[in-house]
Amino acid sequence: MKLNKKYKDRLFCLLFGNEEYKENILSLYNALCNTAHTDVNDIKLYTIDNVIYIEMKNDVSILLDSYLHLWEQQSSYNPNMPLRGLMYFSKMYDRYIVEHSYNIYGSTLVKLPTPRYTVLYNGTSKQPAFMKL
Repeated sequence: MKLNKKYKDRLFCLLFGNEEYKENILSLYNALCNTAHTDVNDIKLYTIDNVIYIEMKNDVSILLDSYLHLWEQQSSYNPNMPLRGLMYFSKMYDRYIVEHSYNIYGSTLVKLPTPRYTVLYNGTSKQPAFMKL
């Protein structure tokens, strides 16, 4: 029997990446950001779907409080997560700019949500409880 190595990722996406589980999303947001939000309607899911971007899909992204949050679950240590995050944020900002019909070549400042990137590691190799890459 072959073990599916993506089961943790799929479970994370199911629990925190679906409209029907916005209570879970809000709970994780409050825990990560040390806030006490109560209105799930303030959350806008903003996850990259690999239907739009071939071979590029992130776990969970939300827009809340003028921040663009990207949460990635990893079961193997990867020191390149900041680079991957940069690539994901670039795609999400591209989408955001198009959705809002912003002109990035004009003389008006385009205001974007501030990025916040969190990688949640639950692998078997020993890693610190908190790491800034």
